[in-house]
Amino acid sequence: MHHGPLSHGRTGRESAGRAARRRLFSRPLVSRPPAPGAVSLAVLMLALAGGGAAQAGGFGIREQSAYYMGTAFAGNAAGGDGLASMAWNPAALSFTPGLSVEANATYIAPHASIDVWDVTGPVFGNDLGNLGVGDMVDNGVAPASYINYAWDKVAIGIAVTAPFGLITDATCNWSGRYYGCYSRIFDTNLEGMVAFKLADWVTLGAGVNLNYIDARLTNAQVLGVVPLPVPPYGAVIPGDAALDGDDFGVGFNLGALFTLMPGTTLGVGYRSFIDHTLGGNINITYAGLPKANMPASAALTLPDQVTASLRSQIAPDWTVMGTVEWTNWSTVQNLTITSNGSVASIIDMRWTDGWYFSGGAEYRWAPNLALRAGIGYELTPVPDETRSPRLPDTNRLWLSGGFTYDFTPQLALDFAYTHIWGETSPMELLASDTGNALRGSLIGEVNDGYVDIVSVGLRYKFDTPVVGALVTK
Repeated sequence: MHHGPLSHGRTGRESAGRAARRRLFSRPLVSRPPAPGAVSLAVLMLALAGGGAAQAGGFGIREQSAYYMGTAFAGNAAGGDGLASMAWNPAALSFTPGLSVEANATYIAPHASIDVWDVTGPVFGNDLGNLGVGDMVDNGVAPASYINYAWDKVAIGIAVTAPFGLITDATCNWSGRYYGCYSRIFDTNLEGMVAFKLADWVTLGAGVNLNYIDARLTNAQVLGVVPLPVPPYGAVIPGDAALDGDDFGVGFNLGALFTLMPGTTLGVGYRSFIDHTLGGNINITYAGLPKANMPASAALTLPDQVTASLRSQIAPDWTVMGTVEWTNWSTVQNLTITSNGSVASIIDMRWTDGWYFSGGAEYRWAPNLALRAGIGYELTPVPDETRSPRLPDTNRLWLSGGFTYDFTPQLALDFAYTHIWGETSPMELLASDTGNALRGSLIGEVNDGYVDIVSVGLRYKFDTPVVGALVTK
């Protein structure tokens, strides 16, 4: 389900030397009860949580809301009708009196290819050919659900989301198999939060995150060597390795929401880093038969993040929004896998900070229909020097559109569609780099990347809204 490896366009075949030098771098007037089954459907969807479709740089997932996806997540931390704003800023909890729920399901259809220019095998440097991967990312569904209860000055909320995840899938006979075949990160997060309205113009919020992560990484593995009397004077004995591990971690969220003037809000949210030590095992097989099973562990720090958003109603029917988001992906420098007290493998990553910028607008077409659109651009944290088939992430451009239809003042449907284009970017991994001695060298290119995303959400307010009441977030 991962669609982090984004790129766009193809180039012709290049020589290995030339490739190695490349750096590509409104509502109805009369209230009606909800449609039969609407409440039960919303509650059922609230039970869903999980993920595995990365789309926020690195292996992050941004698709937590159909409402905010319609503006490419512009304004996502500054409140609005979508409850999902709490995922980025706990101060943006809804202050609509009583109980509100929201459930989202997002279908993600990604595509990305890897062209191989030159591959040398481990140890002896033999040529492994140029068999690439035509499409190494899978389609998937990412759900997210929210519950909110508000009084006059205090609101509480629960969010069940999947902020991280990925799946890349390549058959283990391709030329870059020593660098990765199948990779999966599954992550789910339960957050409880509270917001206090200190004054009409400022609200503060905080939350606690309970995070579960499960990972599986597979690749071809050198099991031994066989000497030969002619060049390259030896051959490796190939096998397959699979690493499995999981862990629970705890983090926190902080946020503030400022009402700068009527109809204009500024929100800033902070999500803390979460330290994990994944515990599991390494399975080694030869010709499909078990060879070894060893305990293993790997330390991983999920990054902290700051999201700042502005939302302003500039006319009775028009609202504009913007977001800037920073993610501290530089916490991910390498993945060191240990077994029985010694280092079994090192995956050199050396990621940098990630940035995302978006702007959008919303137009109230009719009392019960709002249209929205947005554009975004993301800078990948993955440097050219360490981009790998496990996560061949690239810079990307977002274009989104969506709408909200209010069936009643209590029940609303959100819909959004996004198309993402990614840049063509190099993959240049050398046997001399850290941890790559038993992987050989891989020179290639990530290209032909794009993603189509469709998201649907339902929101329901159990208490009938009071007509004319001032509602702030």
